[in-house]
Amino acid sequence: MESDTLDTESAAAALKKLTQSESPESSMTLSVKATAAAVDEEEAQAEEEEVPPTKRQKTVEEKESAEEDDSEESEDLEDDEDDDEEVPQLIPARGMPLVRVQSTPSSPRKFQRIPVFIVDYHNDVLEFIYRCLGTRHLPLADNILVHFDSHPDLVIPRHIAASAAFDKDTMLNELSIENWIMPTLYAGELKGFFIEFIILIIGYSPACAGHFNRVVWLKNSWCQQLPTGRHQFKVGHKEDRIGVDCPLDYFIADGNYCTTDDLQEAKSVELQVHDADNENLDPKEFLALEDAPRFVLDIDLDFFSTSNPFLEIYKDADCYNQLKEIFHFESVEKIKSSGTATIADYMATADRRQTQLDALKQVFWHLEEERTFEGLEKPDEKVITPEVYAKIVSLAEQLQEKYPDDEIDWHLIFDSGSTTDNNGLPHHISTAEELESYFTNFKRFIERLPVPPVAITMAHSAQDDYCPQDQVAFIEERVLRLLKEVFGEKLHDKAILHYMDDPWDVMKL
Repeated sequence: MESDTLDTESAAAALKKLTQSESPESSMTLSVKATAAAVDEEEAQAEEEEVPPTKRQKTVEEKESAEEDDSEESEDLEDDEDDDEEVPQLIPARGMPLVRVQSTPSSPRKFQRIPVFIVDYHNDVLEFIYRCLGTRHLPLADNILVHFDSHPDLVIPRHIAASAAFDKDTMLNELSIENWIMPTLYAGELKGFFIEFIILIIGYSPACAGHFNRVVWLKNSWCQQLPTGRHQFKVGHKEDRIGVDCPLDYFIADGNYCTTDDLQEAKSVELQVHDADNENLDPKEFLALEDAPRFVLDIDLDFFSTSNPFLEIYKDADCYNQLKEIFHFESVEKIKSSGTATIADYMATADRRQTQLDALKQVFWHLEEERTFEGLEKPDEKVITPEVYAKIVSLAEQLQEKYPDDEIDWHLIFDSGSTTDNNGLPHHISTAEELESYFTNFKRFIERLPVPPVAITMAHSAQDDYCPQDQVAFIEERVLRLLKEVFGEKLHDKAILHYMDDPWDVMKL
């Protein structure tokens, strides 16, 4: 993929050359390819900071292989687009900043037919979505994501700075399956003439955040992470960490709730949650004809059948059930139902939860490094009660009794415990009869769509054990068949199998 960043010195030099022109009304053409080449020459590769594992991460080898593939694809894409795209003209008007002269190539593009992009790890669909943004097949902002999944994927990545939402490469390399959506909702504001200048040169905003402002999560009724209904809230940042002012347990459990006043550069977001196994569900409730240019249909195959892989972790020690007790926190839902909840209640709950998670992390990180409780300063008893601490000690003893010490991964155990919030992860391996019912519901929904999607992204979620591996191939085949039955000739003949390293070029779809 072509570079979306610009070296500061290169930009300044180009800007100086433009502003020193003797004829301010003459047009000047800058080569996008030359700019990208300069960036590639100057770009330094920062060493990746070690972060806690999140669910099932791709292996280092897989990531390196994917990066090599991206590099090869970038060269092909640049060659193709040099022939296809016209470089925007930059004209300095008297007394005004540089302005772009609109030309036909700057208009939105349309795919010949609806592409289907299939990955295994769900966050990898961002690679395709970012490419669609860069080639203007999707608008840069305010797109709509209709998201079939057994999981919301709306966790907020706390190890990634909010400012990194502008960096496409960081997003592609650091996000994971559970947290890939929220940074695309984040309303980072592009500041200064330097950013405007980049947009003028390359024709679009580099890794601009806020690409989606509406998410529709479609689930089956056995998924309970978020309550059904319409949730309108703001997403912004506080101390360079993404946060939301939505007081749902899902966000409070990870310590990501903030007051509206605390959020900087906040943007309004709408999240709708619907049970897709409700035969009365009508997509016209949240999609209209005017949404046609900005609608992405996203399908995780674990929507049809899902397992909770953490149930299998250290099963002989009954690890998951013990973690549910260790990581339990008091919900705000009881106060909400009474009608007496205040922002102060939400903040107090969020603060208590974050303090609890920080204390638990300190314990589990110590166990990973030292393999013993010796030398560990006991946490504040107001945060981790003696009863809960005793449960941690008991869990450690049972694990050491059942498993060799070098097989015990305390980072993974902490991550597993973090998923055991008040609603937890769903576990529903569907029968053949249930699958047929879910296929019927899915087909009925897409038949009722008022407009077709611009693109369809799909995730196997098999390598991370969320979609049962003995069912995933069958589910994929049926879903592709249903899409073809409904969209017919509007659908591209062949899906792009990213998980099989299929070559792809957005400009040729």
